[in-house]
Amino acid sequence: MDSWHFARTGLAQKYLDVLQLGISSSLAIIAPRRKGKTLFVLQDLAPLAQEKGYLPVYASLWQNLNAPHEGLISALENTLAHLQEKPVLTRLLQSKVRKAALGNELLGKLEIEFADAPMAPTSGELAYLEQLLVDVEQLAGQKTVLLLIDEVQHLATSTHFSPLAHNLRTLLDQRQGTIKSVFTGSSRHYLNLLLNEANSPFYHFVEQVDFPDLGLDFIHFLVNKLARDFHIKVELQELDLAFDALDKSPYWMMKLVARLITSQENIKNSLSYTLGLIEATEDFAGLAKTLKPIDKLLYLALGTGKNPFGKEFLHEVEQKTEVKGVPGNVQRSLQRLLEAGLISQTYKQGYQIEKPGLTRFLNQP
Repeated sequence: MDSWHFARTGLAQKYLDVLQLGISSSLAIIAPRRKGKTLFVLQDLAPLAQEKGYLPVYASLWQNLNAPHEGLISALENTLAHLQEKPVLTRLLQSKVRKAALGNELLGKLEIEFADAPMAPTSGELAYLEQLLVDVEQLAGQKTVLLLIDEVQHLATSTHFSPLAHNLRTLLDQRQGTIKSVFTGSSRHYLNLLLNEANSPFYHFVEQVDFPDLGLDFIHFLVNKLARDFHIKVELQELDLAFDALDKSPYWMMKLVARLITSQENIKNSLSYTLGLIEATEDFAGLAKTLKPIDKLLYLALGTGKNPFGKEFLHEVEQKTEVKGVPGNVQRSLQRLLEAGLISQTYKQGYQIEKPGLTRFLNQP
């Protein structure tokens, strides 16, 4: 296992306990991108599940954005091949995770979130998917198959994927005794469409659980490892503040740590460098150019918890933009931000921003 991996075995056990209770056969782990969900699933949840008698099968729906069914088929084909050869299953979990991505490796590749030419699965592909699941289920013997599906919200991003969503729901419904599932999702908006809309096949099917941010114990782990392995002494509080500035993203925190090691810079300079990487990788400058003045104002307002239809914000729109401060203009702006994936809307929490770093960029003078 990666020596830099901060194990969260207790959290993995908590999720498995929920499945073991039998109240639900499916969980959805929800958190924004780059919060460490995939590594947690592969390095904590899957190995622990294997110890507890499960057969974990990992599939990413972002392996092929235009044909997410291919990710499921590939995962089941690989699992079936390994079961027939009877090797150590951990080889499957240690294989490189493939997600569609763009960008410079130095900056950190940015996963692409939307299909540009979505394709619906054929009836033959859906039948093949079911047969693969049947074969894996049979070869698993007494073990319960644990289907780990990454970026499940992708099923809600195009109507072309509806046949796959309906088929998957049926397959899981029919096998609740022998197959359990854990979904991960990074867009609260599309997860809400997939899991909470009455016309969705997954409506009230999945138990939704939050993926908590890493805390001070993670920072302790980094401080101790830097001191022990690299003779670099950093202050716990200063590193923790840097983690906050990075929106508690373990991915970007490790970029900062790498900078500390390779450049011998202090935390302040390493943080500045990492924030620059985020701006470049996420293309905040490009995003900002696509936003209308009311969109920028609205995004910043949502980041501070303002009511987008309140008198205060409508007055602000009137004063700071060239459009009227009326609900119709705000509603159109909200729709643009939703379609761009910059905000999410859920029933319980209302509107939420999805790229906190963009707030810092837009607030720059």
